[in-house]
Amino acid sequence: HSDPETGQTCQDCHMPPVGVTHFALPEAGGQARDPSTIFSHRIPGAADEGFLQNAVTMNVDTHREDDKVIVEVELINDQTGHHIPTDSPLRHLILLVEVTDENGEKLTLLEGNTIPEWGGVGNSDKGYYAGLPGTAYAKILEEMWTEISPSGAYWNPTRILSDNRIPAMRSDTTTYVFQTSEVLKTSEVSVRLLFRRAFIELMEQKGWDDPDIVMESETIQLP
Repeated sequence: HSDPETGQTCQDCHMPPVGVTHFALPEAGGQARDPSTIFSHRIPGAADEGFLQNAVTMNVDTHREDDKVIVEVELINDQTGHHIPTDSPLRHLILLVEVTDENGEKLTLLEGNTIPEWGGVGNSDKGYYAGLPGTAYAKILEEMWTEISPSGAYWNPTRILSDNRIPAMRSDTTTYVFQTSEVLKTSEVSVRLLFRRAFIELMEQKGWDDPDIVMESETIQLP
């Protein structure tokens, strides 16, 4: 079909043909058609890894200044028409920034954001990232009667404690400064942007086993 105002077709709207030849099953009376005229109406959701990996652009700039390693991360919401993350307030993004020396030891963060407590207090190898260098993006609600926060129960009376989600066609830049030593030869900078469907404490309570999805990832070696 085409939009009568803009003239855009399904193909213009990123709904390409996928090779099918029927709108309806043949046994239900469907007639064979030219596959180039049948456009996909598949709508991927937040569980679609490829969909999420094409949602934002991440730029990482890092350099040394004397005994410090400086990492600047820019996230650009250039592929969606809404805030990221969107939909349920349980959803959030976790940007993790890590710098290790030539011996594999993690460098100490001197300046910059850290992941809040709701990112999970515990073993980082198991997804508990509270206190680590990085930034979490979310719309944080508090229930007005119980003061439970963060909450996804938007149907209850709530108030917004914070909202640092990135609007469409906007960007957010964060900077992290790590302590190093001039005698070390190399450092490795690792930056990951993760999508998490719900707060980890709630996932534990419900027994949900939805792994984080890596939206963007970059590793840089510093001389």
